[in-house]
Amino acid sequence: MVLLLVSCSAGIFFGLYYNFLVLIPLTSSTAIACSIAALLNGETVQASLFSVVMPAVALQGGYMIGLTSRDLLNLLVSRLGGVQSKRV
Repeated sequence: MVLLLVSCSAGIFFGLYYNFLVLIPLTSSTAIACSIAALLNGETVQASLFSVVMPAVALQGGYMIGLTSRDLLNLLVSRLGGVQSKRV
């Protein structure tokens, strides 16, 4: 559960600040890291496949959330960071 939240949060971050080309190496490195962890834990093939696919899906879903919320974040930052006009 924690791995899914971390994957989704990382996807949101990369969706907000990076291009779509970052998604390919990020997903493959996540899959490799999860498969190595599954092999070291001695999981079955089905459990290891599940532990590889679910973080990749959460990462890509978080990327889409971050990608679609770019405009909302820019609007929020511009409203919060705005300075008072010096005109009288």
